[in-house]
Amino acid sequence: MSKPFEVTIKDSIAHIIFNRPEKRNSVTLEFWTAFPEEVNKLNDRGDIRALIISSTGPTFCAGLDLGMMTEIGIGAGPNEETGRVRGHFREQVLEMQKWASCIEEARFPVITAIQGGCVGGGIDLICAADIRVASADAFFIVEEINIGIVADIGTLQRLPTIIPAGIAREWTMTGDKVSVDRAHEVGLINHIESDHENAVKKAFEIAENLASKSPLAMWGTKEAINYSRDHSIQDGLNFVSLWNAGMLHPEDVTASMMAKMEKKKPIYKDLKDRIYLKKK
Repeated sequence: MSKPFEVTIKDSIAHIIFNRPEKRNSVTLEFWTAFPEEVNKLNDRGDIRALIISSTGPTFCAGLDLGMMTEIGIGAGPNEETGRVRGHFREQVLEMQKWASCIEEARFPVITAIQGGCVGGGIDLICAADIRVASADAFFIVEEINIGIVADIGTLQRLPTIIPAGIAREWTMTGDKVSVDRAHEVGLINHIESDHENAVKKAFEIAENLASKSPLAMWGTKEAINYSRDHSIQDGLNFVSLWNAGMLHPEDVTASMMAKMEKKKPIYKDLKDRIYLKKK
């Protein structure tokens, strides 16, 4: 079976495109596994400076594929044959969480371009991204509460750090449809574009800007923001001081200053030329 997404790479910018439009880009077990494997592979290359995630068709992601619910044991009674899966359910969920965590843990910034419905697992994914662009027809639903389960792939942990906590509680507890305008108003969406084509175009514009920065400084910035989200201000200050003490490259600072004075684009070494990267 072919992968449920396509991958392209150009000028250090990677682009993952979900390609199951006939299924509204709903997520299967294969999808849950293949996606983090692909992101980790891009991360290990050391020459990728930004990643864009988009999809085909009218829907960005419809969340969990209905067939997958049976595969992982949701809805099975304790005495049914599929009930044996329940003992393994927590381990399955921990594996599924990598669907979103992998892009949060990547060394490069991740931008999502969203059109149409972004539901359930789709929200888990975009909440782990760094920047979110959406088309004017986009909408958002934390669907899990509507089907009697607790969202367990990352929305409950990440959404309240992006938008006001009270609004996050409302969205996750009501399961109501949220318009793109409202999502932009409260800070979930960075930019709204007229249609999907322009949303992807905007994502590439942002990616090109990010890719022009020092990849080492970009990685450190992402690490420091993620760390500070879960720690006190003092802990965050200590963390970033240690990061710069251990990772700062004067070469990048010099390249930045010289390029600014000469009105040229700075040139930075890829991470693969700076640090040890795991090879697979």
